[in-house]
Amino acid sequence: MMTTLAEVTGSGEGYITVICHQKPNCEDCLSVNHCGIVGQKFLEKVLDIRVLALTPVRAGSLVEIGFEEQTILKSIMIVYIVPLLFMIAGAFFGQYLTTRVAGGEGTVILSSLLASGVGVAIARHFFRRLEQKVEVTPTLIRVFDIPLAESFLINSVTEDSE
Repeated sequence: MMTTLAEVTGSGEGYITVICHQKPNCEDCLSVNHCGIVGQKFLEKVLDIRVLALTPVRAGSLVEIGFEEQTILKSIMIVYIVPLLFMIAGAFFGQYLTTRVAGGEGTVILSSLLASGVGVAIARHFFRRLEQKVEVTPTLIRVFDIPLAESFLINSVTEDSE
């Protein structure tokens, strides 16, 4: 199970809503000085996630949520592989058309683009269906009873460093 920290923004009957900041791993990359603004600014995302919770959690609290690896792999397959397969199939179909009908590379490119568009639409449909399943939703692992703003200050206290 993959885990991450998130901040609770709201709650309802049987669930909580959390915000999770997804940042790129630019510090670990060898090309961090060469990628510029794209790698450091535009790749940071804020995700709004709905998590099942049996007990109510106060807004602003820090929680740890977990995702099953199988869920992440299914999402990757749907989002990346399905459109790619459709694009390849469209290229083959376009190549077939150029041999049967007098056409050129434009036919192959156009058919590949159209097929990848269909693949994206199908992937979006299946991804939305996957999001609705209960076993796909992240699970609440533990609740830290401190607000997020205080959690950043814990290690700066001088008593910790003695």
